[in-house]
Amino acid sequence: MTTSSTVAKDLAAAAPVPASAPATVEEAEAAWLAAQTLPDPEPVLRDLMHPDCVIVHSAVGHIHGVDDWLRYAARLGRTSQVDTHDVTVQSFGTTAVVSCLQEMRVAFVPELTPFVIQAAVTRVWVRSPSGGWQLAHLQMARRLPPG
Repeated sequence: MTTSSTVAKDLAAAAPVPASAPATVEEAEAAWLAAQTLPDPEPVLRDLMHPDCVIVHSAVGHIHGVDDWLRYAARLGRTSQVDTHDVTVQSFGTTAVVSCLQEMRVAFVPELTPFVIQAAVTRVWVRSPSGGWQLAHLQMARRLPPG
């Protein structure tokens, strides 16, 4: 597969990339999922995100940039666990698309059992000139648990 999009190349070229930007898409995905469960995930998530990243999420279809999404995510409550299933990775040179089913356990109220949120998720990663990967687009479509 090849990419015909100049947008991804422009994003990658313009992004300031942290020294810790993951060297592979697999490392970027692992870092993204691990960061979700940190007591304060914001600094790690911010480092993994391209400054112009767009996030489309929630049952009502919010469209947020990095700062708005990080504020939204902080208000939700602590995520105690994230599992992914049926993961596919498609590489297109400087762009990679990861699609999966994701299940998160979020403690909306700290003293109650975490709520399970399932979503069909697509993450688009772009490679910078220095070789690191940053999240350029995240789409999460919530779904009802099977059964």
